[in-house]
Amino acid sequence: MNRAVAVDWAEVQAEVVDTLQAYLRINTTNPPGGEEAAARFLGAILEREGLTPEYFDAGAGRMSLRTALRGDGSQAPLMLLNHTDVVPAEAEHWQTGPFDGAVRDGCLWGRGALDMKGMGILELLVLLVAKRAHLPLKRDLVFLALADEETGGSKGIEFLDRERPDLLREPEYCLNEGGIATLEFLGVKPPVFACSPAEKGPLWLRLRARGSPGHGSIPHAQNAAARLVRALNAIEGWKRTTTVLPLTQSILEQIERAGGWPGGMPSVDTLRSAHPSFAAMVTNTVSLTTLTAGVKHNVIPASAEATLDCRLLPGESHATFVDAIRNVIDDPDIETEVVFQSESGVSKWETELVSIIREVVHEEVAEALVLPVTSVGFTDSRVLRRHGVNTYGFIPTLIPSEFAKGIHGHNERVPLDSLGQGCRILFEVVRRLAT
Repeated sequence: MNRAVAVDWAEVQAEVVDTLQAYLRINTTNPPGGEEAAARFLGAILEREGLTPEYFDAGAGRMSLRTALRGDGSQAPLMLLNHTDVVPAEAEHWQTGPFDGAVRDGCLWGRGALDMKGMGILELLVLLVAKRAHLPLKRDLVFLALADEETGGSKGIEFLDRERPDLLREPEYCLNEGGIATLEFLGVKPPVFACSPAEKGPLWLRLRARGSPGHGSIPHAQNAAARLVRALNAIEGWKRTTTVLPLTQSILEQIERAGGWPGGMPSVDTLRSAHPSFAAMVTNTVSLTTLTAGVKHNVIPASAEATLDCRLLPGESHATFVDAIRNVIDDPDIETEVVFQSESGVSKWETELVSIIREVVHEEVAEALVLPVTSVGFTDSRVLRRHGVNTYGFIPTLIPSEFAKGIHGHNERVPLDSLGQGCRILFEVVRRLAT
């Protein structure tokens, strides 16, 4: 029988907090990355615990790490996946230093606390507790900490896929970022633990307008900046189709059955208007992220550029979307360049792992819902799914919904108690699946 094991969870929470504090103080802002420092930090911990780290060096300090706690091999491995890089932080807008690892107001603050050094340390401690407890594993537990997730993975997951694709094919299941637990979801209770079997595909575009330079005192029709503005205005006014995927429809129905909407389920249009995160779940999105033109106040520029961050729903053709963008712009003198793209599949929902996640979450938070939320951000999971691995975004640190704004934003932080609870939940999920 798969019996629980005795663990001093107060002690484990303290270890999680101390380890994460030190980890957050390692600045792995990408670009430039410098993830070797993070990999060596994690590797030293693994070595102290009697585990052997394997390093994958993509050059220039872009290093990833893997280790495995061996089972008896009767079932395929479970991978615990995370990334070690973080996005830049505008320190002047933070209440603490983004790389101080400060404890304040019952939370641990720092860039990466949620995305995703926090989950990485939870996975690390789950692995260590499993080893210390001598769990009779049927599956190998694989811990994989990757560089370069935040800029597309060319030095991380894609590098590993080129060099050692066998390592990405071997698991039956993988747990990663992509789904987060919040006290509210779409403005209603009960608490929701998102478990993401799917994510939107990134499509990064660069628009480049060409024109004729000239003196600012003599306007003409070949102003590249004006041409680009017209193109961007056309994209801004582009009304794209709303698509409610079956997984998303099931989310709405589960919330309704749980009494989340006493007055009845709102319309999709109402939810779209009230919740940008929901709008992103049902639409192919386009965000203008950079805009560059001009050299001097009185010089009409000969060129202008803009970058667009497009995120497409699972199953959408990227080539078709690029053609649609060009048709909306309707200007042959504007070049549309694909900078980065990656399409992602959808993992099976009714699996042994998802069933265990439901059981464990309900034992820990009886009123909570486990929902198949399509992640609106892309993750390294897309590559595992390409190899047929059932991969789920599941970060079980229950946080107030407003804390999620810290992801890629200011004042990123995670409650200390949520780290402890998240580690308990993740360990129990892993234990039940792997023994």
